[in-house]
Amino acid sequence: MPMHGTANEGMGRPQSSTRSDDRAGAEAQEACKRLELLLRETVHRCTNDLQLVVSLLSLQATRLKDREGRAALEDAAERIAILARARAATSEEEQSALATALRQVCEALQAHAELRSVLISLEIGDGCDEVASPLVTPICLAVNELATNAIKHAFDAKGGKITVVVRRRDDDVVVQVDDDGLPFLDAAPSDGHGLGLGLVRRLVSSCGGKFHQPPSGSKTFEIVVPSGQSAS
Repeated sequence: MPMHGTANEGMGRPQSSTRSDDRAGAEAQEACKRLELLLRETVHRCTNDLQLVVSLLSLQATRLKDREGRAALEDAAERIAILARARAATSEEEQSALATALRQVCEALQAHAELRSVLISLEIGDGCDEVASPLVTPICLAVNELATNAIKHAFDAKGGKITVVVRRRDDDVVVQVDDDGLPFLDAAPSDGHGLGLGLVRRLVSSCGGKFHQPPSGSKTFEIVVPSGQSAS
């Protein structure tokens, strides 16, 4: 006499349990989607707030008669604009955040560099997007400082080229900023040039990285950051 499948049914999970697991999985996925949307909206609002600050600083700079004060406000506005771009890039896709953010930084720099007939070039090697997301912003700010210093101090009326190269070196990501302008002269801390380099050192230190300043007469600045390391 044939046996019915009661024994086989006992070996599987009850249908009610399977449905419960499926429901829980769907709810978890929906919760993750809502959290991601909330995060994107928060970053979007923060970016808008930063852009508002940039606009206010730029407006105030146009009203200042003092030349040094106006330049200080303009520099602050540029730094905050870079911060906004970097934050926006890291909110989109973490694996491509560094490349995306640096491209945006170089595009913004090019707008200023063209006034001095200077070309900004960016080269990004393979495996350079493994830098942890929290490190993207300080790296971009450091590159902005180095390139801005070069635009202001390294070129005469003939112009030239600034090259930003990002590549892997063993377990590190290396960012080099070079130019074909006048030789670099180590500036005193009281000089605006020296102030910018001091800021770069602090930014790179916050990444747990190393900043290599070229010897007098050389051209290449180097930032070395361990890939995958989180900011302190």
